[in-house]
Amino acid sequence: ERSMSQQERFCQACGMPMSAGEAKSASDEYCAWCCDNEGKLKSWEDAVSGLAEFLDSWQKVGPAEARKRAMRYLTAMPAWAHKAEE
Repeated sequence: ERSMSQQERFCQACGMPMSAGEAKSASDEYCAWCCDNEGKLKSWEDAVSGLAEFLDSWQKVGPAEARKRAMRYLTAMPAWAHKAEE
């Protein structure tokens, strides 16, 4: 039986596995893409536009659809769940 500390941890804002090398950040809750140099969560706007850009480059759905998908994805994450009600 593994203790909680040994289990894979995921970014609370995007779901990225925290063990991924490029995910290493100043935070133990958020990956490098989701937080600033001090480990503080980036703004909702930064999170949405960053993910939308990535989704569009990969899925080629256009900026508006990419943004909608980014918001739907992010509001399923613990860090952004409160945004689903807004």
